[in-house]
Amino acid sequence: MKGIIFDFNGTMFMDSDLHEKAWLSLLQKYSTKELTDEDILKNIHGKTNDVILRYFISTNLTADEVEKLSDEKEAYYRKLVLDSPAHKEFTKGLVDVLDYLKANHFPMTIASASPKVNMDFYFGYLNLGKWFDYDKIVYHDGTFPGKPAPDIFLIAAEKIGLAPENCLVIEDSYSGLQAAHNAKIGTIVAIDPAGKNRALFAAEGLAKKNVIEDFTTFIPNYLS
Repeated sequence: MKGIIFDFNGTMFMDSDLHEKAWLSLLQKYSTKELTDEDILKNIHGKTNDVILRYFISTNLTADEVEKLSDEKEAYYRKLVLDSPAHKEFTKGLVDVLDYLKANHFPMTIASASPKVNMDFYFGYLNLGKWFDYDKIVYHDGTFPGKPAPDIFLIAAEKIGLAPENCLVIEDSYSGLQAAHNAKIGTIVAIDPAGKNRALFAAEGLAKKNVIEDFTTFIPNYLS
């Protein structure tokens, strides 16, 4: 392993509950579909907003309608973050990992299904520029298919100058882990803080051994 690609939401920043709350609020207004636990796992987390909206609301949504609905959801999500005392920091142990990676000149980047407006927000809110080059991060801009397609990780690996097999990817979502496998990433680590997805990840061969709850033991286990 020569470099690291981080997913962001639910990986570096434990905000999955807020995304779920924002999506539930939006879909209760505009969709007639019932939101199940399986939908949350397989059809929301890790997916791009256009895919989610067309799945739950209508396959006939125009690009303008998708943009308007996406903006509504993300604005509410960012408000939830700012209003939440429990969402002010990175995942436990991550700052030490980022400091270690930077000090040891590891190539690293972020590959997120989030839109640019959210990544801009995170760079300000969490000072991501201390560790990451903005020009090397990958976010959803509509120019490539979202997870589980491999494109996001292939682009991220290229941006840090490495072959996919020489990268380690850390992901929390079902579709994100699929994307990492599809990109033939050399080392894939799943983060599952509550342990609720571990059995599914193992059963489908997405993360048989490399599952972490946070980053407190990441340096000795993966970087030493």
